[in-house]
Amino acid sequence: MKASTLLLGLIPWVLFSMIADRVGTGAVGFAALAACLGSLVLAVRGAVGDGLKLIDAAGVVTFGALAAVGLTSGHHVQQWLVDYGRGGAALLLAAVMLVSAFTVPFTEQYARAGIDRRYWGSPAFRAVNRRISLLWAGVLFVMALCHLLAGALGSGTLLLNWVVPVLVVLAGLKRTEAIANANGVGHRAEVRS
Repeated sequence: MKASTLLLGLIPWVLFSMIADRVGTGAVGFAALAACLGSLVLAVRGAVGDGLKLIDAAGVVTFGALAAVGLTSGHHVQQWLVDYGRGGAALLLAAVMLVSAFTVPFTEQYARAGIDRRYWGSPAFRAVNRRISLLWAGVLFVMALCHLLAGALGSGTLLLNWVVPVLVVLAGLKRTEAIANANGVGHRAEVRS
């Protein structure tokens, strides 16, 4: 599995963070709407192609709700969304990823593209994807904490909202590749038992 393919599903989440961070309270609802539409495009693309991805569906619901609140609320709530919306969204996504690790790991949806169909149901394939899904739940949890802390402090936004999260994502990508390749679900179309 190419870990970088996971990043495609995270683009709307990053989009929301970038727009909300740059434009502020008056546009937070529009930032959420843009992220919702981005998630919807990815969801429709996936549904037509290789299947609806959990991250895309979670993005449509999360950002649809944030857009509704952001577009209909007053300045105080909009400011709260600017300060805590990205942290809350990341925390929600971390929870979705965590739950998926104990049901159907969300990373299976991405890994299947590079794996022969006969291995999709194997315990080894499921175990590797459970590990990778838990890894990404942890990555998003750390990001959520950074964003929430930045919102509470009102300062350090560059370090807590961007530097640490980017470093954590890069470490997650590297670790994902290592786990997948060490267990035969990297670029080879087989899974070791």
